[in-house]
Amino acid sequence: MVIKLLGHTEIDRERWDFCISNSVFETIYPYTWYLDLVSPGWDALVLDDFRAVMPLTWTKKLGFRFLLQPILAQQLGIFSRDPLDTALLEEFLNTIPARFRYIDICLNMENRDIPGKWESFERHNYVLDLSLPEDSYNNNTRRNLQKGQSQEFEFRNISAGEYLYLKFHGMKDARPTVRWSYLENLFEGLIRLKKAEIFGLFMGDDLQAAAILGYAVSRTIYLNGCNSDAGKENRAMFVLMDKLISQSRGADRIFDFEGSNISGVARFYEGFGGKRTVYPRIVKTSFPFLKKIK
Repeated sequence: MVIKLLGHTEIDRERWDFCISNSVFETIYPYTWYLDLVSPGWDALVLDDFRAVMPLTWTKKLGFRFLLQPILAQQLGIFSRDPLDTALLEEFLNTIPARFRYIDICLNMENRDIPGKWESFERHNYVLDLSLPEDSYNNNTRRNLQKGQSQEFEFRNISAGEYLYLKFHGMKDARPTVRWSYLENLFEGLIRLKKAEIFGLFMGDDLQAAAILGYAVSRTIYLNGCNSDAGKENRAMFVLMDKLISQSRGADRIFDFEGSNISGVARFYEGFGGKRTVYPRIVKTSFPFLKKIK
């Protein structure tokens, strides 16, 4: 058993993506084409003949290399074609190069039993098994959905530009912390690769809610969503989420809500039948003056 460090140009992309598509936990974030969009130049740790892999999504700041979780890449870590045992997980983490002076990354739900020398925090995700009967909504969600469905909404595909305008200008008291250019590059890249679609809910010419869905082999992922002040009042996001779930239904498929540890957002996902899963965030630093945020 040998874990090798590979630079970006040394990675066999076909073998890497084969490992991801056949891994115990398959999702969109660790594919080469997704990593290229969120972390250009990423490196990797690879076990033997790509039997298990771990992306290293690094950046350089003030002359130091940091290993950080890219925005809108919820779960990375080690992906394996076989169930990952504790010893192999620890070996991967021990093989992360010492040149990364600060590490703050999220692993995935199959990466359990984090070694004690790593500081770890529990992160939450919510998923819905789309093969189950369509009666998973709770009473509060049904009431909000009924109110929203009394409006005359139109549901259709929209562009990344339309989505971003709503996200950045739709709500007076909410301003995104991520750059427009980052989201535009990611969303347009995924659409170009036919790995995502963006949907909007209109009332006349007024876009009131929107969401982008990403497509992995085994799951549909709610990558991001937003609404306007009017859309919030009209319960547009309840109507939009219902439409997204309904059109995604199919045997052996998961609808992945992608989070969250925020209680209000978690309740929204639970209202549609989302079941909580857990994955770890790990932190390690040789800069004790840097604050670690839970």
